[in-house]
Amino acid sequence: MQFSRMNLGQYTTSNETRRLSGQLQQRGSQSGLPTPILFLFAAVFFAVGCVIILIGTKVIVVDPKTVHAPHWVLAVTGVVFSFGGMMIWSLLWRQNVSARHAREAARLYPGEQALQDHKWDPRGHTPSRWAPVVKSIMGVLFLAVFLSMFNWWAFIKGGPFMVKAIVGLFDILLILFVGYTCVLFGRALKFGDSRIHFVQFPYRLSEPVDIRWQAAHGIARVNKGSFTLRCVKEYYEQRGRGKNRTRSMVHEEIWSGRWHFDEPRNFTFSEQIELRFEIPGDLPPTHLHANLPVFWELEVKLDLPGLDFVQHYLVPIYEAQQTSARTNIFP
Repeated sequence: MQFSRMNLGQYTTSNETRRLSGQLQQRGSQSGLPTPILFLFAAVFFAVGCVIILIGTKVIVVDPKTVHAPHWVLAVTGVVFSFGGMMIWSLLWRQNVSARHAREAARLYPGEQALQDHKWDPRGHTPSRWAPVVKSIMGVLFLAVFLSMFNWWAFIKGGPFMVKAIVGLFDILLILFVGYTCVLFGRALKFGDSRIHFVQFPYRLSEPVDIRWQAAHGIARVNKGSFTLRCVKEYYEQRGRGKNRTRSMVHEEIWSGRWHFDEPRNFTFSEQIELRFEIPGDLPPTHLHANLPVFWELEVKLDLPGLDFVQHYLVPIYEAQQTSARTNIFP
């Protein structure tokens, strides 16, 4: 494998706090809510959904006068409720797996914060290119099923104009979501797996971070691009009150270092591009197993003919600890 120290153009840093947009991926393993409450909440959703499905499929017979919508609409409503409950259960399962890993790692690697915090591969990180596609397809299917009953109410049942306008707006968002999913699917087909190699594990705050990025198959002539290392805080934000209260995930960038070039470059799969970032020591270290997670990631964006390449890689950057050993992966 060849290593390349090509001129990556200009390097800039930013201490400006800003919110990241787009399809955000949850990095932390904790929801911040008590497990018993989440379990009961999911159980109620799932049970109610199952009952509605049985009514919609006429397994449970009810008085027709009490049914004010076609049975298929009831069945769809039940599917939405049940799926919501299963999603919460999957979150709880992820929390439990992370907690078990933390306990086992604390026993096997006492004093090793990085290994207790996350199931790292000390050699590097290869993100799955198909996982975002699968999640996006599931999101499209869920939203399509969810909107089907509102489309029946607005356009078949003849709902009020305001209902038609709101549902029509969500239908447009669904179409855009489908288009974005197609882009993700096209990228997964066009590009193979890419990877970053850790020169040392873990990295330390206030010390240079040297990363070797291996390009994926399908990347050759690049018009322009950027390599951005950032520190991100992850938390949930609540809006509204009572029944109208919503909870959404927020990714807040608090620092970034960015290499970017505006001239065409050639990349080959057989070489690894060496990246060096100078990071301050007063930033928070990685803490994925926390109620308010902090993580560091490398974002690679490359402008290519046709579909562009966009990928994110987790980087293990932790605070200096004398009890933690450092592993040099490369000579």
